[in-house]
Amino acid sequence: MSSPVQARDETAVGEVLMKLARGFVANDVQGLDALYAEDADWTNAFETSLHGRDAIIRYLEKLFADSRFEAGHMVGKPQASIRFVGDGTIAIVKTYVEREDQQTIAGGELPVRRNHSLKVLEKRDGCWQILSEIYMDARDEQTLVD
Repeated sequence: MSSPVQARDETAVGEVLMKLARGFVANDVQGLDALYAEDADWTNAFETSLHGRDAIIRYLEKLFADSRFEAGHMVGKPQASIRFVGDGTIAIVKTYVEREDQQTIAGGELPVRRNHSLKVLEKRDGCWQILSEIYMDARDEQTLVD
């Protein structure tokens, strides 16, 4: 059973995740800068790796303005799990979303993306912020058969 403090922190981390999801759904960076720590790092499934809140927001502005990305949309509801570690000021969050109709630079359409992310958040001055975020797409190929 979680304590009242942990329940409040779960709610607060969930609010960060929902604000981030709303930004991606609306293709709008408004307010996303408050979600990232100044020294955050961010890596997507297409080999882009960034360091610093300003670089992340600049990239997301360009991404959201790109018609090929904007053509895509989420399928179903995102899923998330939150685990607190250490003294409770660090949260590790795993998320899963499906996105379809996103297009490539070459003009092709990506298949439904089954996108996983791993986020590390830290509570700084009473506010939860994303320190590190990495996205990856699930693949159909297998390297091991159970």
